[in-house]
Amino acid sequence: MKLVPTTKQISIFSTVTVLGFGSLAIWLLLGNGSYNGFLRPPTFTGALEKHLGENEDPGWRDRYYREVFTEPNRTTDTILTPNLAELCQAITWRPNLYLNCTRVSAGLFNQVNEIKNCIRMAIDTGANLILPSSSERDSERLNNFHTGDIAWKRQFRQRWDEEHIMSHLGKACPQMKVLPSDEPPISNATHILVDPKGSPGFKEYLGHFDGTRTFRDYVDKTSSEKGATLNSTISPVVLEIEWTLLVINPENDPTGLDWRAWTEISLLIRPTESHRRLVQKLSEAESLRKDSYIGVHLRVEHDAVGKWWDDLELQVSKNLNSIDVVAKRFREQRGDGKNPFIYVACGDKKGIERFRELAALRGYIVLDKWGVLGNDTESLGEIDKLSFDERGLLDYAVLLNGYFFLGTLGSSFSYTVANMRSDRGRFPGTSFVVDDMAKSFSHLFMPPSGRAHFACCL
Repeated sequence: MKLVPTTKQISIFSTVTVLGFGSLAIWLLLGNGSYNGFLRPPTFTGALEKHLGENEDPGWRDRYYREVFTEPNRTTDTILTPNLAELCQAITWRPNLYLNCTRVSAGLFNQVNEIKNCIRMAIDTGANLILPSSSERDSERLNNFHTGDIAWKRQFRQRWDEEHIMSHLGKACPQMKVLPSDEPPISNATHILVDPKGSPGFKEYLGHFDGTRTFRDYVDKTSSEKGATLNSTISPVVLEIEWTLLVINPENDPTGLDWRAWTEISLLIRPTESHRRLVQKLSEAESLRKDSYIGVHLRVEHDAVGKWWDDLELQVSKNLNSIDVVAKRFREQRGDGKNPFIYVACGDKKGIERFRELAALRGYIVLDKWGVLGNDTESLGEIDKLSFDERGLLDYAVLLNGYFFLGTLGSSFSYTVANMRSDRGRFPGTSFVVDDMAKSFSHLFMPPSGRAHFACCL
């Protein structure tokens, strides 16, 4: 795996990104002519497919996609996450301490972040891990997350490959016991509620605990104040954690180990086999060959209306103006004069149809998961049975493999796509403004709310 940038480098990227977004927000509103006049040609020259030598590193994006969406269950003793293993080796473990994250909810990639935080918090405290269950978002009322509602509770294995995470986390951290989310309650255990938001200086969404202000120290202090002992060799202790979203800040480590380990945790969170099969069905389509299409995340579902994002017409306009720039470079590189396909990820079919209508006026063909599967009635039937977030997981996989990605800040879905497309596992800033040495080939639009707080810690 390639090294990630240091804290200083990340700060530089962040500064450039913020400046770039401010300028682009104005340019994108001016229309296509002004936009092309102001913007220098994007520097994404390495997006085309290439043949790799036997020992050549294909880059993080390809590795991540392969491990999470295509690889069968491994039987090898190879450690999938060597940086995470290095982190675990440096921890003093407490064999009778368990960590249980009890209120994982919200949208799909908020939940992924919560699970990653849960794993990282367990390692930091030297605790065993009870895999978290989660609340499923309502597919009809998207802003209803059913937090804490037993009827909407889903075990870890219902969405994610439980065998995969237990096997590979166990290899990286052999001192840690990893228990299924439906494991019976640990008998005779002392339960301690720990609220990360109670830590002095904590601010939601900005990341808090790092190598200088550790979650372990906070847990020890909180437990001591409650008269509990965490190092008992007789009685088990279970830490109950309710808030886990964007709690750990992996960037504040000058060695880069925290970020490399954090990025590797993503390899542990793999969809179930049925989801992976559907992803492969989509990826087999001729129109979705790797790096042959532009991916777009359109955020216009009913819960977005009047909230943080631009309305449908403005989102479509911004995306199409940017697509004109990217498609020009695509045609130049391919040399055949053909436009790339445009794959639109959106949970609102009417929004996709409006995008398709306006894109056709500029000569683009728009694809979506339903159309790509065409006459495959069996796969279409499986998709119809999926929840809103489960369908989003299919779109996510497709967007990873596109030639270029256009999304929106303020969306954990978009931010995660941009992160995982980068060779550093972290979105380095818009590919329209900075030299994209990380090969993320992505741009995230700034919403009118200015909501961009996923930057540090997804």
